[in-house]
Amino acid sequence: MKSGAFIYSTIRKFPEQFLIGYRSALETDLSSFRGKAFRRILFAGMGGSSLPGDLINDTLSDSRPLRPIRNYRIPSDVGPDDLVIASSYSGNTEETIEALQNGLQKKAATLVLSHGGKLAEMALEKKIPLLRIPECIQPRCATGYFFGSLLALLEILGKTPPARQRLEKLQVFLEKEQERHEERGKSLAKSLNARVPLIYGPSELEGACRIWKIKFNENAKTQSFYNVFPELNHNEMVGFTHLDMNPSLILLKSQFMHPRVVTRMEVMESILGDKIPFHTLTLKGEDLLQEMFDSLAVADYASFYLAEEYGIDPAPVAMVEDFKKKL
Repeated sequence: MKSGAFIYSTIRKFPEQFLIGYRSALETDLSSFRGKAFRRILFAGMGGSSLPGDLINDTLSDSRPLRPIRNYRIPSDVGPDDLVIASSYSGNTEETIEALQNGLQKKAATLVLSHGGKLAEMALEKKIPLLRIPECIQPRCATGYFFGSLLALLEILGKTPPARQRLEKLQVFLEKEQERHEERGKSLAKSLNARVPLIYGPSELEGACRIWKIKFNENAKTQSFYNVFPELNHNEMVGFTHLDMNPSLILLKSQFMHPRVVTRMEVMESILGDKIPFHTLTLKGEDLLQEMFDSLAVADYASFYLAEEYGIDPAPVAMVEDFKKKL
């Protein structure tokens, strides 16, 4: 199967990932973590392996249980009361490996989330719990596996109620809406040809906005940027006074966002709509979790079909691989 066709197949099967990751984590021996009241949970990861942490924090917005670490270093005061999660699909991400090594040196509790590589080897050698992610063509295509595994871990830690029913409903919802997602994504891709996608949404969906941007970067190999309301109205919006690029704005509209953000979106479009195309996605779902992945399903298809518009294979990230070789 060609890699582009494999990406498409992965998108179609994406709704199945959540429960697979969730069950896999519950079947892993995490007895040493059960009910443990860690001071902090540090989530060390880069690229596609870091994204599920943002979605978890947005889903559990009241507690935001994970502190993202997108760096080599972890905080200097980490100690035995902290948990360091090293998340890397390949298991060979140098920043994440060093973060795990720092966690071990500081005697923190540690856990590895990976498909294999050096992190999996370290987990076996150091007897660190390993949540193994199933094989996937790219880390960005494995978000459901990571997300389900993290929810199961947080359930074991007592940070969230049992999530099985919620994930089952999410899978049914995404499967039911699959054709709508593809149709909307394909239509959006046609309108984005030769334009720079800018993804704007409420702060409740910041993680989803970031992933939209990354999907366009990595699948369609094009520039894309994101920001959130209301902050963008205080600075970034002013940058459209002198337009140097050819943007297209994608607004993610949630039923759970502040009513004033609805007004802000409308006023912004009234000011800029004659200069820039606006595409509003009114998200579906009975809760923020369903809305979040409702939007991301469209992002998968939009970035896939935009790659097709450009005649580009969506799977490889050659520039990243070349960059790593030159480090």
